[in-house]
Amino acid sequence: MKKKKPLLSKFFGWAAGVFFHVERQGGPVPDGPLVVVANHPNSLMDPLVLTRILDRQTRPLAKAPLFDQKILGYILRAMGGLPVYRRQDSPGEMKKNRGTFDAAVEALHHGQAIQIYPEGLSHSEASLAPLRTGTARIAFQAEAGREWGLGLRILPVGLTYVRKAFFRGRVVAQVGNPIEVRLWEDAFNSNEREAVRNLTQRIRDGLEEVTLSAESPRERELIEVAERVYARELGLVQWRERESLGDRMPRLKLFARGATWLRTEDPVRYRSLARRVRAVERAAGILGAGEAGVPPNYRTGATIRYALVEGGILLLEAPFAAVGIVVWLPVYLLSRVIVRRIHPQREALSTFKFSASALLAIITLFGWTSLAWWYGGWTWALGIGAILIPLGLLAIAWHERWIRVEEDVKLFLRVAFQRDRRERLGALRADLVKEFDRIGLRMEAGDRASDREQEEYPQDTT
Repeated sequence: MKKKKPLLSKFFGWAAGVFFHVERQGGPVPDGPLVVVANHPNSLMDPLVLTRILDRQTRPLAKAPLFDQKILGYILRAMGGLPVYRRQDSPGEMKKNRGTFDAAVEALHHGQAIQIYPEGLSHSEASLAPLRTGTARIAFQAEAGREWGLGLRILPVGLTYVRKAFFRGRVVAQVGNPIEVRLWEDAFNSNEREAVRNLTQRIRDGLEEVTLSAESPRERELIEVAERVYARELGLVQWRERESLGDRMPRLKLFARGATWLRTEDPVRYRSLARRVRAVERAAGILGAGEAGVPPNYRTGATIRYALVEGGILLLEAPFAAVGIVVWLPVYLLSRVIVRRIHPQREALSTFKFSASALLAIITLFGWTSLAWWYGGWTWALGIGAILIPLGLLAIAWHERWIRVEEDVKLFLRVAFQRDRRERLGALRADLVKEFDRIGLRMEAGDRASDREQEEYPQDTT
């Protein structure tokens, strides 16, 4: 039976969904004892995103120093977090991990779910770091403690961010296929150390299936540009459509696989293709294309309809959005000032922004409702308190629509007076897509040849 999330956990998950555009992909979350494993690109925001997308309470294991911080520690304790003592943080306290491991095993024995980040650190690399073996050891300890009848499963979840350090960045949480720990009983009884190593590798394989990997952050940026160009040239997406990150993920993974293959098989061609993708990126950037594409042409009727509809919505919502902006803009600006003063590492930027914003939001809400109570009593206080958050959400949506429409209008005006530049960009894109198709055919041919070789010369499994 799934344990329902406490109210505070639900609130923190909801708040993470306000801070980021959060999308969920994949199957259901299993009942019973569960270890949720995820990659770790964004410090404390990762457990908050998991809390948002999982329909049951999961207790995160997090580095011990976070529990000593007032706001972050409060959030972690409210989520049932368990401290992990790392050598680089406090070498003398490593022995306390025995208690953390025992607490995690006890939680699993009671049918609960825990979160573990087996990379052991938060980082901004474009692929998984080496995994620690702690997850496998906790899983085996829990199953062995119940004579391999616990029914424990390990659930990989991949977190892929775009603009992870920014308010309203995007994240896709992809739920993978659960791993049945009891199936490893014979391997564990035969050779415990090897079983731990092999289960850790199986966990890594599961995470690689649900994450987007590249050689470097810059390569990942080029993969995103290439995928956007390809999807629009082939008509899979409208030119000015802002497709969700979740919808793009299958294509992004295919392009990432292609980049890895080409880098290995033909490094010279890989470097040439990367230069061409960068050229398209620069040309589109000069025109101000943003996250969408530059249309080869504009239809007058559709352009007028777009301007009337979007402009009308902005106009109708503007008075309400203005109130929301007046109330909540100081929270956004002050949180930026606070984070600049603290100057955290990139992996922790959004965590500190979130924490500062949460504290300032509570102060703002309390201040405005207190002011309403002072002037109009409890009726006014309750009324103001009830509308402030919806007004803030409306202000966010209105601002995002404004940015999108402004970008579209500026692009239209630039393209109207720079037809030659638009045509050159169109030619670059068309040539690039042809090259993608040629590389795709080569890669498919290589895969077929590899499959035939496997059939003719199967590996000896004895």
